[in-house]
Amino acid sequence: MTFIEIVHYFGATARSYSVVSSLAVDAVAAGAEVSILDIGASTVIRQGFPPRWIAKLFGHTVNPHAFAAVLEQHEIDLIPLPMTKQELSASAAVNDMLEQALESELLTYFRLDHIPSTREARELTKRLRAAMHATYESLTERWHSARPDAVYIPNGRTSRQKAARLAAEELSIPIKLYENGRALPQSYYLGNTQPHDRVASQQELLDGFPLPQGKALAEVADTWLSHRMDREKGTNLFSQSWSAKGSDQRTEPAGKLAVFFASSFDEFVAFGPMWSIDHWDSQFDAFDRMMTILEEQGVSLVMRLHPNLGSKSRQYFLRETKEVLALQKRHPTLRIYWHNDPINSYDLVEQADYVIVERSTIGLEASLMGKPVWVTQASQWDLVADVRQMLAPSEITEDSMRLWKPSPRGAQQFVAYWVAQEFPFRFPWETWSDWDPERAPLSMKIAQLAVNNSWRHKIRLVRLELAQRRNRRFVPPEK
Repeated sequence: MTFIEIVHYFGATARSYSVVSSLAVDAVAAGAEVSILDIGASTVIRQGFPPRWIAKLFGHTVNPHAFAAVLEQHEIDLIPLPMTKQELSASAAVNDMLEQALESELLTYFRLDHIPSTREARELTKRLRAAMHATYESLTERWHSARPDAVYIPNGRTSRQKAARLAAEELSIPIKLYENGRALPQSYYLGNTQPHDRVASQQELLDGFPLPQGKALAEVADTWLSHRMDREKGTNLFSQSWSAKGSDQRTEPAGKLAVFFASSFDEFVAFGPMWSIDHWDSQFDAFDRMMTILEEQGVSLVMRLHPNLGSKSRQYFLRETKEVLALQKRHPTLRIYWHNDPINSYDLVEQADYVIVERSTIGLEASLMGKPVWVTQASQWDLVADVRQMLAPSEITEDSMRLWKPSPRGAQQFVAYWVAQEFPFRFPWETWSDWDPERAPLSMKIAQLAVNNSWRHKIRLVRLELAQRRNRRFVPPEK
């Protein structure tokens, strides 16, 4: 019998309990012996549910025993991993990869495209590094003496996740990576590549990953696109704040129309060097050059700011806003739909003759819809979909901005590749609480302050929530 060990800690994914319990029970159903290895002892920043009595005080319910009950029912052991304090024994190459993962985690935490030079950042770096080293050494020690046939690791990007992955790789233990579902609602991902490894994932597809053919391929992609567009239960969390598709009465000027979709790019900086292949100072630098060419050809210009801009720190938000207003000043005819505008982005795609994105997923969706798409930075699907990639000023010319008739087949293949690696939850979020952790109400965000974290982290959560509320209420200045 195959023995699988699943590395787990609460907060590893947005829906940790639903993901790991469904994954474990599916593995048992497939005939494997399964243990869940909890590395929570090394946690520095804790996420999760508040105490049951606090949730009840706010009118909500938490089921703290449900996870253990599911595991007991299916004879799955939950093993807390004790943390060793010995010095890091990893090679210089492994240590370099660990440090890159640590940087990625810090960029994500601070929601900036750089790590601030503050006492808070220095202290957090020190604590995360110690936890990362302890995780690596503890897992190496365990797997050296009790080797599983395979290990499943969450995502593999942040510091402790990377430590787990490298520890298994150093011992030549087969690995699979798991994460929240990206393609289907109420699902989890399980595959051979890190979810945000754009090179490895696309190469796996190009190397002959089995996919449906012909009409079946198009049907998979169409179903995925309909899930993205669903405002109620869809996989695009931003679309719930948009007006219903086709209901907005605003129309764009007659003639050719180019729609630019900005990204919220700091998280991609955190994904590592494979995402930094362009030669732009910012996404708006690239947009500016393309707008100049299209304006001269009489093409109307529209730009949609990514809804996720509202979730960023106030510092990041103000910097982006300043760049957008400067771009509008250089192109007075440019119409801007801000991050908090309810216009449906899919309506803009349907009206567009040109779709230009930094790397937003809507570029993939537009390609499925038969639109010509230009991409100005690395994207998850840039080696597969029929798009034009513009990575440097010299690549933007009148000739490179000409319309063409794209094939949706590459985009369909990439979507089918995503879908093939996703599996439905056996235990949805309602199993653990009466609110979705990905859409927590304000009362539960407040209640989460009771989770055992440093006062610095709690202050940061409050400040970020206040910043997000200010960002969402933003009103652009009149021209």
